[in-house]
Amino acid sequence: MSNRRINREQIIQTAQTIIFEQGVKALTFQSLSKALNIRSQSLYNYFRNISDLIDQIGTIFMDNLYRRVTDGLVGMAGQAAFRRYAEIAHNYFESQGKMVELIYDVHNFDHDSSFYQATAKVLDLLNKLVASVHLRHMQADSYVQTLISSVLGFTVIEIMGFLPVERSERQRQFEELLDLQLSEISETPNTL
Repeated sequence: MSNRRINREQIIQTAQTIIFEQGVKALTFQSLSKALNIRSQSLYNYFRNISDLIDQIGTIFMDNLYRRVTDGLVGMAGQAAFRRYAEIAHNYFESQGKMVELIYDVHNFDHDSSFYQATAKVLDLLNKLVASVHLRHMQADSYVQTLISSVLGFTVIEIMGFLPVERSERQRQFEELLDLQLSEISETPNTL
């Protein structure tokens, strides 16, 4: 192994590449040190353990999604805002390869971890959107869970290759899923 100098950013970028291409389970200090051409013990100078590294990567992953969603929702309300939120989340997850697997691990982190907090921030934004509209039949918390499950579930099945190969057909199916979800939102303003 080399004695070359590395920094925290190089480690994170290489770890992100491993997860993007091979998935979260492929990321170990051994696989990471091999990719960086360093001794695995050197990684402990930057991270307590692999969980600490995944916490940081997950935080970056969710913070990037949060920024995209907040930027994309400027000036929007009602069904249009929900559609945009879902489209941004779907497109982001779809573009991130196996990085989407990070979401499966968030429950393994303490509620005060940065990864959990970054995820909560994305979900809180959705909760705020729900509070701003009138739902026809569902309770707000049920609607949030249903929308998250629909978008994330569709994306995971899409990434796994179980949907049509042609992107335009997958997009049409996603739009139909959104139309169904959004039909629960009444365009009548919420009276708070």
